[in-house]
Amino acid sequence: MTESATCDIAVSFAEEQRAVVDEVVEACRQRGLTVLESNDLPQAEVRFLVPFVSTVDEIVNDREHVLPVLTGEPPTSSNVTYLRADEHLVNTLVARIEAAETAGHDRVPVADLVAALKQPEAPAQNSALRTLAEQFAAAPPALAKRGLAGTVHLGGTTVAVRVERANDAVYALEVRGDDIVNFVVLGESPELFSTLWQRIEEMLTATA
Repeated sequence: MTESATCDIAVSFAEEQRAVVDEVVEACRQRGLTVLESNDLPQAEVRFLVPFVSTVDEIVNDREHVLPVLTGEPPTSSNVTYLRADEHLVNTLVARIEAAETAGHDRVPVADLVAALKQPEAPAQNSALRTLAEQFAAAPPALAKRGLAGTVHLGGTTVAVRVERANDAVYALEVRGDDIVNFVVLGESPELFSTLWQRIEEMLTATA
């Protein structure tokens, strides 16, 4: 890595934000910061990536080495951390760079930071759904004694269960979020339906 391939910050922005970004970049350079404005040097290392966004919905929060700047109207309330494109922005960027230098933080490849922003973190799985899925997953041995086969799929917010006999669906169950249950019976007797539904209600209550 050559000296010319290291910068303090790299900026990313949409074309309609260029006028705002150009002013910020020029002011940063006047304060002595080195700024990368394009992806011409994908292996360049920077202390921070500074993406300019129009809304907080575009912000991927809690990313180290990323300082998002909101150019649009701020929301009335939000848990998202961001900087504002105002008269304090350049001073804030300079202060963050100086703090990083004092703390001895390493620069990181700008390409890695850009890639991280394009890969939003997967939502955490609901612990109650996971517990429910584990209980369903423990059922197949008992089902096999009755000539049935069961499969369970656990997603971030969904549990899907399918019970089959000779490759024909008997029951299909989907639990989504905290309050949606889709249950389809394609065979068997009403008595078995009542028994199964009671068991499902007990499991849902136990994991609530």
